[in-house]
Amino acid sequence: MMDNMMKKAVVFIALLCFFAACRKTETPQGGESHVPYQPTYEVGDYYRNDTLEGIVFWMYGAHNGLMVSLDETCLPWCLPGNINCETGATNPYEGWNNTNILMDVYDMSHYPAIQWSYLKNTWNLVNYPHRKIVNKQWYVPATTELRYLLQNQAAVNATLDSLGYPTLEDKTYWSSTELGTRSAAALRMQDSSIVVSESVKDQEFYVRAIRNF
Repeated sequence: MMDNMMKKAVVFIALLCFFAACRKTETPQGGESHVPYQPTYEVGDYYRNDTLEGIVFWMYGAHNGLMVSLDETCLPWCLPGNINCETGATNPYEGWNNTNILMDVYDMSHYPAIQWSYLKNTWNLVNYPHRKIVNKQWYVPATTELRYLLQNQAAVNATLDSLGYPTLEDKTYWSSTELGTRSAAALRMQDSSIVVSESVKDQEFYVRAIRNF
């Protein structure tokens, strides 16, 4: 009788060990669990994936930051017929917010500088032609974001030049930040300092698009 009980106990323990082994999570050889590779970036790095490319100009973590477009253009902030229209796109920190305000209320074709950056979002335009930007796609930087770019233009210019694209020197750039009924903020580097000017919106200045990555 005792022998039968011992045998049953041994079998029970063996079954418990078997099921515990089956539930154990397998790990690769070496005992390390798999962690997806996340590349790290520094200011001035060339960023490229399957659909995006640009130059990193600001980091807010090891893997995420802001990049600027390789190309640029020269356009007015708005057309002369809309110069007396106060839009409310006054955010000094987030240009994507200013873009959303213009998209929500106005015809983007009246605001060439802002429209140029938004037209880079091909996927968004094809799939959601009237949808506001909610995921911080390409947009014209607000004044603070444009300051970050110009502060780091030496590193950005070195990479742009090595790739054969136009650099940022000695140019005035539109921000997306409106300052008044007839004016918006434009920034330039002058004697190693950033100069912000309250410029009439129908003037033509350079425009660069930026986005998160």
